[in-house]
Amino acid sequence: SHRAWVPASRCPSLQAPVLPCSPLPVLLLPRKEKKDNMKPKHPEEQEIPFRLRELMRSRQALKCPDPGRRRAAEKQQQQQSKGPEAPGAVAVPRFRRGRGESERSYVCRMQQEVQRALFHAENQLQRQPESRAAAPERSQRKKEFQKRKLEKARRKKEEKKEAMLEKSLFQDTVPFGEVVTQPPTITSRPRGRGPAEQAGRKQLLLTPRLGRSQASPVSPVSPA
Repeated sequence: SHRAWVPASRCPSLQAPVLPCSPLPVLLLPRKEKKDNMKPKHPEEQEIPFRLRELMRSRQALKCPDPGRRRAAEKQQQQQSKGPEAPGAVAVPRFRRGRGESERSYVCRMQQEVQRALFHAENQLQRQPESRAAAPERSQRKKEFQKRKLEKARRKKEEKKEAMLEKSLFQDTVPFGEVVTQPPTITSRPRGRGPAEQAGRKQLLLTPRLGRSQASPVSPVSPA
């Protein structure tokens, strides 16, 4: 027998009952009050400022440090004290007994690691002959640099000494209570010049023309 498919919209008995729609209750949350510039709840009690609380907390942390932070700081300090490893240096082995490892096997493993590290340290120069050859050249360059630096410092010191000596020559020490009645007399003349000429004795450019005009006869003035 063949059954035909009938949609539920055509068969009222198969439809679900529709419940009346009820409005959802609206929840009104109270508005958050701002704490800025608010009146204190207890005027007689004064709250500790934020900066002072932070200072007190930091002092308390210094007195009773966290064990985890202390271990991290100690580990970092140990790494800084060791310093950076040189390139090509042999790493120092670190030993830790494995789980289930017997004491005999642990000691044998440590001895093998130590022997291997010693062998690598002894044969390091043989594996890198260029590092041994570059050492004298580097020391020679360092010596030359130090020599140039000392020479430059010595030259600078001599120049400073000469400048101070020249400055002291141009300074006149005046004793206490001395009275000056006239300006100082300059006894030296500038370099590259002849003897100093007195005022009014210098040959002017107009002097020859003035002498010629004085020697020329004066034209007679006709009477009016």
